[in-house]
Amino acid sequence: MDNKEMKRQRLLSVDGVQLSENTYNIAIGLTLLWGILINVGMAFFLTPYIVKLDLRIIVIGYLVVSFGSFFMIARSHNPAVSFLGFTLLACAMGVLLTSFLTMYSTSTIYSAFLATGIIVVSIMIISTIFPQFFLSLGRVLLFALLGSLAVELIGGLIFRLNLGIMDYVMVVIFGGYIGYDWAKAQEYPKTLDNAIDSAADIYVDIVNIFIRILSIMGKKND
Repeated sequence: MDNKEMKRQRLLSVDGVQLSENTYNIAIGLTLLWGILINVGMAFFLTPYIVKLDLRIIVIGYLVVSFGSFFMIARSHNPAVSFLGFTLLACAMGVLLTSFLTMYSTSTIYSAFLATGIIVVSIMIISTIFPQFFLSLGRVLLFALLGSLAVELIGGLIFRLNLGIMDYVMVVIFGGYIGYDWAKAQEYPKTLDNAIDSAADIYVDIVNIFIRILSIMGKKND
């Protein structure tokens, strides 16, 4: 049984106070909003400090904190612990995002943010209408993501190929993941802990889409 399936079984078996469907989805939305606000705040107030950090420190710190936060989120049945893990994840993502944003103009960042929001909301609506379609994409998305990462690693880093098309491919893949993770979230028992755990999955999808759209728009403006 793989990690995704183990997590799914754990979420399905978790005991906790059952929320109404609306309250559950609002909890997911508010958790996502909290992560986005952390990232926006870091970009506005911490950019001068983050840009001074060595890139190796940023990457190593990101890997350590993100893996630790995912462990907290995945293993905990306590909403407070899961929320702390989510907050740490958002902070780790925020450092990485802030260092990345310095390469782009404010107008490009704003346009990418708006485009990401439109894509995310649209896919969530479609996933709500056709949940089974997105749930059937689990393995397809996993293999597509692994294959795309391999292409970028081998073609981009080793052979120095121009792989701008991969940004579009990744937007499609992570867009599919948003639909998949949203549909999965609706299958879980509607507890606060499950809402936070599901928000963490969707949050990572959103950040990846935003980064890819930013890269696409940045190249068009060059």
